[in-house]
Amino acid sequence: MPAGRLILGAALLAGLCMRSNAMDVEVIARGLRNQQGSVLFALFLEPRGFPDQGELAAQRIEVAIDGSEARARFTDVPQGRALAVGVLHDEDGDKRMATGLLGIPKEGFGVSNNPRILFGPPRFEAARLVPVPDQPIIIDVRYF
Repeated sequence: MPAGRLILGAALLAGLCMRSNAMDVEVIARGLRNQQGSVLFALFLEPRGFPDQGELAAQRIEVAIDGSEARARFTDVPQGRALAVGVLHDEDGDKRMATGLLGIPKEGFGVSNNPRILFGPPRFEAARLVPVPDQPIIIDVRYF
């Protein structure tokens, strides 16, 4: 019986240690042009799917708009690990980017680090950052 207690104690301690290596990451999308629809946030830990394939993200959150911004809190994010976040102001509620002629976005979008965007979606490397505890990631939403 003492061996069983030892194993249980070790498992609980390991769980606590693993939890301490995780953190919450707050992301603020600002500059929303209206309060229609919602804002979709997607957190990526690797380049695959970034930024337009939210189904490949490590975590996704949909939130309501408050004024000209929206806030999301990702939990259990590996501390010290690089990541990138993409946001979409989903004005029409279809859960995907609405585009017009030539694929130009009709809805607002943005990514972490707020890199300059000319043609095509931004690359993971341009949006990649290591989050700092208790410091929100600010993303400026852009419209074309």
